[in-house]
Amino acid sequence: MLRLWLLRHAKSAWEDPGLDDFARPLAPRGKRACRRLARHLAERAVQPDLVLCSPAQRTRQTWERLTKRLGPEIETRFDHSLYLAEAANLLATLRAAPTNCRELMLIGHNPGLEDLAVRLCASGAGDALERLKTKYPTGGLAEISFAIKRWADVAPKSGFLASFVVPAMLDEEE
Repeated sequence: MLRLWLLRHAKSAWEDPGLDDFARPLAPRGKRACRRLARHLAERAVQPDLVLCSPAQRTRQTWERLTKRLGPEIETRFDHSLYLAEAANLLATLRAAPTNCRELMLIGHNPGLEDLAVRLCASGAGDALERLKTKYPTGGLAEISFAIKRWADVAPKSGFLASFVVPAMLDEEE
């Protein structure tokens, strides 16, 4: 059994119109969302074997804020090919994941992330798949499980969407 976590970066700031897209940082709302997501992941004892992250400023900051709860010892790779990648490229990246990796987190951008999630999931728990297909907002986190042993065997409709949470669903940390 393999588990994939697809995380869309948290809300980014748009105040500086001269700032390159790659360099946009998290907005205050995105920082609050990260606190919620970090607590949610910690409560569920999520410890990916590997995190693959787009190197854009907002994805890096999203992951850095999550590591405060999950711990910095998780192997992390920042991969330029993930920046604004299409679903087909993301799928190729998943298929190339190390065989000893059982839980993988990918932190990236839409529309590629949403397209990949929809492409991978044949079914889902409750209304999770319908919610995911409707909108994959910033900070959206999909948990997809696969009844296979190798990432190389991940194929369209081979996954089960175990959960799909967005920061607005999670309680604010006190």
